[in-house]
Amino acid sequence: MTRSHSDLLWPVERLPDALEQLAQRQGYGRAAGEIAPPAAAVEPSRVWMFALGDRLGVELEPITPLYHELPDVLERAAPCILQVRRDGVPSYLVLLGTRRGKLRLLARDATVVSVQTKSALALLREEQEATAAEVDQLLGGVEMSPRAREHARSQMLLQRLGQAQLRTGWIMRPRRTASRRTLLGDIPSLAAGILVSHTLLSLVLAGSFWLLGRAALQAHLETGWFLGWIAVIACAIPLRMLEVWWQGVFSIRLGTLLKQQLLAGTLKLTPDEVRLDGIGRHFGRVAEAEVVEQLAVGGALLAVLSLVDLVLAGVILVLGAGGWPQAMVLVLWVVVAFVLARRHYGVQRAWSGARVEITHDLLERMLGHRTRLAQLPLERWHDGEDVRLSAYSEISKVMDRRTMQLTALLRDGWLVLGLLTLLPAFSSGTANASALAVSVGGILLALRAFDEVAVYFQQVSQAAVSFEQIRDLLLAVGRPELESKVPLEMEGGKPTDAAGGTLIQARGVTFRHDARTRPVLENCSFQIAQGDRILLEGPSGGGKSTLVSLLTGLRTPQGGVMLLHALDRATFGSSGWRKRITAAPQFHENHVLSGSFAYNLLLGREWPTSPELRTKAAALCKELGLDELIAKMPAGLEEMIGETGWQLSHGEKSRLYIARTLLQGVELVILDESFASLDPETMRVAQRCVLNHAKALVVVSHP
Repeated sequence: MTRSHSDLLWPVERLPDALEQLAQRQGYGRAAGEIAPPAAAVEPSRVWMFALGDRLGVELEPITPLYHELPDVLERAAPCILQVRRDGVPSYLVLLGTRRGKLRLLARDATVVSVQTKSALALLREEQEATAAEVDQLLGGVEMSPRAREHARSQMLLQRLGQAQLRTGWIMRPRRTASRRTLLGDIPSLAAGILVSHTLLSLVLAGSFWLLGRAALQAHLETGWFLGWIAVIACAIPLRMLEVWWQGVFSIRLGTLLKQQLLAGTLKLTPDEVRLDGIGRHFGRVAEAEVVEQLAVGGALLAVLSLVDLVLAGVILVLGAGGWPQAMVLVLWVVVAFVLARRHYGVQRAWSGARVEITHDLLERMLGHRTRLAQLPLERWHDGEDVRLSAYSEISKVMDRRTMQLTALLRDGWLVLGLLTLLPAFSSGTANASALAVSVGGILLALRAFDEVAVYFQQVSQAAVSFEQIRDLLLAVGRPELESKVPLEMEGGKPTDAAGGTLIQARGVTFRHDARTRPVLENCSFQIAQGDRILLEGPSGGGKSTLVSLLTGLRTPQGGVMLLHALDRATFGSSGWRKRITAAPQFHENHVLSGSFAYNLLLGREWPTSPELRTKAAALCKELGLDELIAKMPAGLEEMIGETGWQLSHGEKSRLYIARTLLQGVELVILDESFASLDPETMRVAQRCVLNHAKALVVVSHP
C-alpha cells in the first residue's frame, strides 16, 4: 500500500461518518445528521448497524466471509466496509470498488486511494494468519526462490485456513424505494451499448448483402468479391459476441432488480391482502413473475432491436431501386404487424387470466383433497371441472390461431410484398445492379427483422399480460414506511423509563376489517406493565388475534392510540416497534421452513448466527423438552426439517414456535393459543419455561 494502514483503517467511533461518505459517493441515501458514535474499540451490534442504515436511507447487509472467499468478496461486494481486528480492536476498510485490477479505498481524510488486491488481502487476513506461524517454520528449512516460497505459503494457508470465518463486514445497497436512476445503475448504459452494437452489426450484414447481391447481378462472382464478402462477414463476429455479452449482463442486472422489487413489494403486503388472495393466486403470481423476467427482459430488448433493423431496412430501401414506394410498403406492413400484435395481446390477456384462475382452483382442490375424500360424495368430486377446462381449451384455441397469424403472415407476407414492389424496377431494366442489390439487401434485412419480431411480440405480449398480475406487488414497494426517530444510541435497549414501568398503554383503540360493517375492536383501553403475565380469553371471532396483530405492529389502529414506553409507533418506526414486541401466531398461521432445526429456531435473529446464540438455543430447547428430539436427529440442531426433511409432530412444532419467539429476546412476548396442541405434562413444562424467560407475557386462549 502506498499509504500507511492508519490512514486507511476507520476506527469504530468514526463508522457513521465512513458509511455516510460511502453512501454519498454511491449516490445512495441521505445525510444522517448528528449521530452519537458507538463505544470505542467495541464492534457495534447488528441492531445498531441496521438502525444506522435506516438513518442513512440505505440497506446494510452483514457478511461473514470465509478465508478462501475473500478475493471474490473484494472483487464483487463493493460498496462495502470490511472489518480488520488488531489487538482485539476493530477497525474498517471502506471499499468503493475496483478499477484496472486495483481496489479503490476511501481513506480517513475522504480521499480515494488505489491499492493492490494482494495488500488488502494480507491486511484482512492478518488476524487469522498470525496463528499459522508453524507454516513459516516449516518453509524456513526449504531452499526455494522468494516467489515460489510466497506461492507455497499462500497455498498452505489456504488449505489450513480456507474454512475459517473472518470478521463481519457490511455491504451497502440502495433502498428499494430509492430513485429510479439509483436503482437502475448502469442498466441504461448497457442498453445503449447493445443498441449501438446491434446497429453496427445490422449495417455490416446489410453491407454483406449488397456485396454479394451486386456481384451476383453483375454476373462476375470473382475471388476478390468473394473474399471481400468474407471479410465483411468476419467483421460481424466480434460485434455479435459483444452484443450477446452485453445482453447477458443486461438480463442478469434487470432480472435481479425485478426480483428485488417484487420481494420488497411482497413484504409490504398487509396480512389481509395476503389472506384474501389465496394460495392459488399467489402461486400464479410467482409463475407470472417468472414469465415477466424471462420474456420481458429478453423479448422487449430484442423487439426494440428488431424495430431498429426495420428502420435501417427502410433507409436502405429508399436508397435502392424500389425507392420511396417500397419503403412506404414496409411502413404499412409494420402497421399491420402492430395490429396483429394488438389482437394477440387481447387474447393473451384473457388466456392468462383463465390460467391463473384454473391454477388457483387446482391448488385449492389439492390442499383440500383429504377433506373431499372424507366428506364429499364421490359423484361430486369433480363438479365444475369439465366446464372450466372446456372454457380454458376454447380460449387456448383462439390464442393459437392468433399466434399462427402473427408468426406466419408477417414473415411470408413481407417477402411477397417486398419482391412485388421491386418487380417494376427489375422488369423495366432501368435500375442498375447496385441499386437492385441494395433493395435486395433491404428486403432481406426486413425479412430477418419480421422473422424475429413475430416471436418477440408474442413474448412482450405475454409479459405485458403477466405484468398486470404482479403490478400490485411493484406498486406496493412505494408504500410509505414509518422510520425510527429513537436516538441511535438507544436502539436495542429500553428507550425510556418515563412511564414508570408501563410497557404498553392503549386508549380508545378501534379497528374494523374492510369486509365488515362493525368494528371487531371498539374503544378498547388497557395497560401492560413490565413483568406482567396476562391471560387474554374470549370467544372465537371476538378480536383476540386482531388485538395481537395491533400489538405487534402488523396492523395499525383506525382509532385511538397505542403507546410503547410512552412513545407511539411512528416514533419507533415499523421495524423498531417489531424489534420490541413479538408474537407466536396461531398454529395454522405459523410454519416450519425448509432448513435446519437451528435455522428455524433462530429465524428472528441474525443468520449465520454466533456460537453463543446456538448455545442459548440448545439450552432453551432442553428446558422445553426438545432435547430428546434433537438427540434422535442424526445431525442434531443441523438436521433439515420441513416438508422434505425430518417430520415434526404438532406438539414438537408448537414448542419450536415457542422457542423461536423466546429467542428473540424482546420486551413483550405474545403467544396466540401456543399451548393448545400440548398434552398436560408438556404444557406445564412449556409454561414454566415461558414464565422464566419472557420479560412480559400475554397468552391468548379460549375460555
